[in-house]
Amino acid sequence: MPFPWTLQRYIFREMGKTFLLAAVALTAVLGLGGGVLNMIKLGEATPLQLARLMALLLPLAAALTLPIAALFSATATYGRLSADNEFVACRSSGINLHVLFLPTIVLSLLSAGLSFGLTNYVIPGMVGNLEELIKADIGAIAQQRLARARGMALGQRYRITADQSLVDPTNPNRINLRHIAFVEVDGDEWVRFGTARELGLDFDRRERRIRVSGRMKDLSYYDRKQGQFVEERSQTIPTNEFESPVTQKIKFLNLNKLLVYLSEPAEWYEVREEMERLRKGVGRWMIYDTLWEQWLSERRLTLSGQRRQYDIRSYGEGGRLPREGGIELTDVTIQEVKSGRRRSITAQRATIEVTRGDTIAESGIRIELRDARFSDGADVIPRNKETLGPVTIAPELITRIENLTEHELLHPTATPPGDPLAEWRERAIGAQGETVRRIVGAINERLAFSVSVFALVILGAALGIVFRGSHVMAAFGISFVPLLFVLIMIVMGKQMAHNAATYGSGLLLMWSGIVVVGGLDVWTLTRVLRR
Repeated sequence: MPFPWTLQRYIFREMGKTFLLAAVALTAVLGLGGGVLNMIKLGEATPLQLARLMALLLPLAAALTLPIAALFSATATYGRLSADNEFVACRSSGINLHVLFLPTIVLSLLSAGLSFGLTNYVIPGMVGNLEELIKADIGAIAQQRLARARGMALGQRYRITADQSLVDPTNPNRINLRHIAFVEVDGDEWVRFGTARELGLDFDRRERRIRVSGRMKDLSYYDRKQGQFVEERSQTIPTNEFESPVTQKIKFLNLNKLLVYLSEPAEWYEVREEMERLRKGVGRWMIYDTLWEQWLSERRLTLSGQRRQYDIRSYGEGGRLPREGGIELTDVTIQEVKSGRRRSITAQRATIEVTRGDTIAESGIRIELRDARFSDGADVIPRNKETLGPVTIAPELITRIENLTEHELLHPTATPPGDPLAEWRERAIGAQGETVRRIVGAINERLAFSVSVFALVILGAALGIVFRGSHVMAAFGISFVPLLFVLIMIVMGKQMAHNAATYGSGLLLMWSGIVVVGGLDVWTLTRVLRR
């Protein structure tokens, strides 16, 4: 018997109309109803940005609605044909019912391909455009953050508030602030707090992440470590991280980048941050070890920096601080040369520590003195507590630290007693493992979702024939039962794959739903339809 092309075209036309109408309706409801907006934290977006974002969010809605529309159209079309006894007539005419599934196969492959392209390339590109859109109006975002009760955070070191803020009309990457109040912290400790007349902030958006730096003018602040009030004409705020409203996440990366980060997980920013934190910790210990070896061999230390030098001698005991590894000396004499001016200092105790800069190159070495006496000519000035420096770290030592390989950081040949950096190493190794698991989970989730569309649409068409689902709501209900089952398996499997203990089980569970649906496809097409 000749191939029934006329009947195939009729079925495909009916399915196509239902598919297009369902896809448009579902995409409009999901994309414009606000549900997608809640998936991405955009509380700081302006009304104009929200209007532009709506067009960008439609691909995300389409990725979710196209498989549903294909499943619904196949179930409804074949259910109606079955209810009208069309398949009975075809069988009576000698037409194999399996041949009539060609339109379903074509539509399922088309839907699976579209889902794969949307989830792996279109949606990640949309999120990248979304991030660029937000960054393009970074001034408005900064102004909104300044209006908060707690002010705006600049990295982990500064928090500021301002009475006035103005985006520079000639430079959208610069904001001028007036009447500033600021707090500078070191870890959990407040180091300085005070006010400034004005502050200019410059945002650097050349990289994917936003960085900000600036300069405050006419400062008046209290220095807690010095125990005194200070007034300065200007002070530089070093480069800090500026949190983007749209954070970079693995699930929003395209397939090419996922494969790149899978081969090089240390390049992912979360892993890189842990590695840099570990590098700074290892670097501080290397600096302390170098200074300690110098003191043990010479019973003296020489610290040199820009326009200053300290020659430190100890006539008492010396030791290492247990927590940070710093050096503590007693009965200390220091010869200071600063800008060509020399003075002598004695102290009962001196602590040598590395300051906490963003990088080792931005850090320095400072000296904390207790019960000190400063001799400047005939004048002797006693101080209970005084800080000298910081002075710069030797360039060759910085180069050694920056050239440490990933393996040397994670698996050192020698560790300090008790290895105080063990926790940081575990965190870096854990971040690497978690990143790999999340990438593998994301790849498998997208692939499983796309493959499931093919199996689900065929099953939907077969169930439509079996249940003779002429009623639209009946077809809709029949479509959703296998779809929900597969989605639940994929979501549960992905969550389990993120944990090291259930990684393998999660991947198996993610694909188990598709295996079940595939088995139902075979059973329905080979057994049930013959009846």
